Amino acid sequence: MQTLKHMTARFKDNGLFSAENELAVEELLEIYVDDSPYAITMRLPGDDINLAAGFCFTEGIIRSYDDIASIEHCEAIPGERRVMVHLSRDRKRAKSVRKERAEYLSKSSCGLCGKREAEEIFDDIPPVETCRHIELEEILRLKDVFEGRQAIFPRTGSTHSAAAFDDRANLLAFAEDIGRHNAFDKVIGALLKTRELGKVFLGVVSSRLSFEMVQKAGVAGFEVFAGLSAATSLAVAMADRLNMTLIGFLREKSMSIYTHPERVLRC
Repeated sequence: MQTLKHMTARFKDNGLFSAENELAVEELLEIYVDDSPYAITMRLPGDDINLAAGFCFTEGIIRSYDDIASIEHCEAIPGERRVMVHLSRDRKRAKSVRKERAEYLSKSSCGLCGKREAEEIFDDIPPVETCRHIELEEILRLKDVFEGRQAIFPRTGSTHSAAAFDDRANLLAFAEDIGRHNAFDKVIGALLKTRELGKVFLGVVSSRLSFEMVQKAGVAGFEVFAGLSAATSLAVAMADRLNMTLIGFLREKSMSIYTHPERVLRC
């Protein structure tokens, strides 16, 4: 279940009345790596396996879906609230996983918790080496495609969305979640599972463009990353360093291109 009904007292036009509202469901999810707790996040139920896989990838725990020996919900925990990730024999990293896990568990909503200094994160991600192009009008059209896929936000107003497109404007994956980082991890995890992550070109998110989101986009290999809201200073610095085109304030007829505008062409 991803939504539920709730009666509210609503004030409008100087009148108070009862109205039924639809709420996005928010529930806890635990991610265990090799039988040890690694992360806790609050998420919209659904696509939990993709979320856990994408999280493990953007955290550097795995390098591909082949690094996972198994990934499944823990049957002993009711409500599908724990995902168990077991790494392949070649990808066992027990010491480093335990070290990072201790720092991560206290901060469930941050995609960078357990990381080191920002400079070290910069150095961990190779810059984009290609410079494919996209027309400005195509980006605006894909924003409409992106918003047209939103199913829960129009009903609740409380979810974020993320999508990935290839360089031919084909939609590769889409996801919604109460957390922007979760939605993006769900997209990345879905593409890992289908072995299509290497096709990504443009990423779109409904949120602001923060450092953690650009970090995830960089790890996944996006050349162009766009958001409906603004970018932060560190996000712009990282995108510039990664040779990534960063676009904010994506609207019906406008956008702000923060870095590497040479990829965006006019008709």
